[in-house]
Amino acid sequence: MKLFKLLFLLGFIFVFQSAANSAEVTFTAISDTNIKADKVNNSMTPSIKKLLMAKNDINKSGSKFVIFLGNNISKAEKYDLVMFSKIINKINKPVYAEIGNHDIQRVKGLDKKEYYRVLNKYSKNKISKVPSTKKLDGFVFIFMDGINETIPMPKGYFKDKELIWLESTLEKNKDKNVILIQHFPSYTGKEENDTLYNQGPYNRLLSKYGNIKAVISGHTNSDFEGEDENGIKHISVPSLSSAGEYKVINIKTMDGNTLIQTKTISVE
Repeated sequence: MKLFKLLFLLGFIFVFQSAANSAEVTFTAISDTNIKADKVNNSMTPSIKKLLMAKNDINKSGSKFVIFLGNNISKAEKYDLVMFSKIINKINKPVYAEIGNHDIQRVKGLDKKEYYRVLNKYSKNKISKVPSTKKLDGFVFIFMDGINETIPMPKGYFKDKELIWLESTLEKNKDKNVILIQHFPSYTGKEENDTLYNQGPYNRLLSKYGNIKAVISGHTNSDFEGEDENGIKHISVPSLSSAGEYKVINIKTMDGNTLIQTKTISVE
């Protein structure tokens, strides 16, 4: 009888742990909307039209939330940021907006702090700074930075301070399902990655943790999905402004296995 109770208890613990580590999330990822308003003629530009079309589709979709991967505006102009913010405010799901190298420039009065102040004034965006974390549907989403606000560069760089923060955050969540969100890709399938200065140290840091389910990025305007040498799945989302496309991503974990399914949606 004692043996039966012990086996029952062990079985219950196994099932409980499996359930605790199981999770599923479906969300929309949009990159490089590059919003540019026509202040002279007050007419609808192609970038605004595509974002409005995406907004209409998303509002009818089953996605739980929307992530914007940066380069949300064409240049660091507050007028364009207000326009972007007012459009995404009409999305009927939670929105999480990253920053890209086009979005901020301190000399134009739009540094990271001011960017999120304006964005959150005119929209219901759910984050106010990067790097930061959000727990969503059983996953820990880590929103990275890598952007130089003084002299915006076409290549990203994760400063030592940010890498220390990331390692500490990954260590705290090493028993959780983690998804990294960043504007600049850290793996593109090419031997030479021309989008990130410190790709090597960054990827070596990620390789220390086996619970990273995906790294999702934009910037390259390309549609790429692949695993790096450590088995981490990298997803690059195409540009909404140039390709007229975005992705719906489903990630499911169960019994230590991860299934990632994506669908590229065209608004044209």
